[in-house]
Amino acid sequence: MLTRLPAALARWNARRRALAAARAALDELFTRRPELLAAGRLRPHHRGRATILEFECEADGNVRRVLFGIVRHPKAHPLAPRGDEVLELLEYHPLEGTLAVVGSRNLTRTRDGRKV
Repeated sequence: MLTRLPAALARWNARRRALAAARAALDELFTRRPELLAAGRLRPHHRGRATILEFECEADGNVRRVLFGIVRHPKAHPLAPRGDEVLELLEYHPLEGTLAVVGSRNLTRTRDGRKV
């Protein structure tokens, strides 16, 4: 049991450091990359609502990819005045400098039991 403990601590510490690097990459996106934010219809004040879902790091610790989600509240349409919550999934590649919307899901309709 004690022989496995250092290896488990090393894995936990590596995961913790990788997550910190992914958070730093996301912070860098929201503070220093306004052109990418505009491509994803984001603004710097959206950072507080962004949640990291997945990330990949290279062997040297550089972040390769960050998949994050943000809940949006789009304006209601005049014909359907109810406002919906929409989860948007975005993928940021810091090394390539790209940001792409990879999916979205209407949470309000899912909660109501209706098919999305």
